[in-house]
Amino acid sequence: MGEQGTSNLGLLLVIASLVMFILALSIIVFAVLYQQKMRRKKQEMIQMELNYKHEMVQATLDAKELEQRRIAIELHDDIGSSLTALKLSFASLPIDEEERRLLNEGVQNTINKVRSLSNRLLPTILEELGLIPAAKSLVNTLSNQIPNVQFSIIAVNDPSHDSQTREVSLAVYRILQELLNNILKYAEATIIEIVLEQNEEGIQLSVVDNGKGFVPTKEDKRKSQSLGLKNIESRSQQIGAEITYHLLEPGTKVILLWEAKEL
Repeated sequence: MGEQGTSNLGLLLVIASLVMFILALSIIVFAVLYQQKMRRKKQEMIQMELNYKHEMVQATLDAKELEQRRIAIELHDDIGSSLTALKLSFASLPIDEEERRLLNEGVQNTINKVRSLSNRLLPTILEELGLIPAAKSLVNTLSNQIPNVQFSIIAVNDPSHDSQTREVSLAVYRILQELLNNILKYAEATIIEIVLEQNEEGIQLSVVDNGKGFVPTKEDKRKSQSLGLKNIESRSQQIGAEITYHLLEPGTKVILLWEAKEL
């Protein structure tokens, strides 16, 4: 009877140990599954936040483009037409030819400036002919307007691999505009070289100047007065492009890379 009791006690201990093991294993499995679930939740929250930020950036840029389009149309259709009508009215004024010539030149210069501003706000050549012709036109216009800066552009296009969308073309064009504007405002450069290439792999843009070298920090990009840097950052994020800054001796080299996504 004593041996049977000892045997039963041993069996109970084995069963109790097995139950404790199963319970401990269940707790461990529950803890692991809970941690995995929390990690998934955290990743989902991070992704939702990233999506929200992307949507906000997209909405802001869309609103800006819409407003620029509206202003450009008003400049071209309203102010441009009014200036042209004013110029034509000079023919009937009782003034001598020299005064008429000076008035015509002054108004024509204003018309040209209005057209230039309208084109910067709404680059119709971009929509009509594409990124490469638009970039060349932009550089040519700046070269004519700013004779003390030597501009050059090498633009290579493979039309059989025209993979970028209108959104990408517009973003790259605006980034190029902003980079050139920043160089002209702050770098005191005399030479600006642009290389733009698009092919089956995507788009690569490089802008090199010989001015005062500048590589923006995160703090620079956050400053309220650094609107140009913010626009460049927002545009590159909008299309998923990578933009890097490199100090030269002298000057700065900026490289933008956008990789075409496989359909």
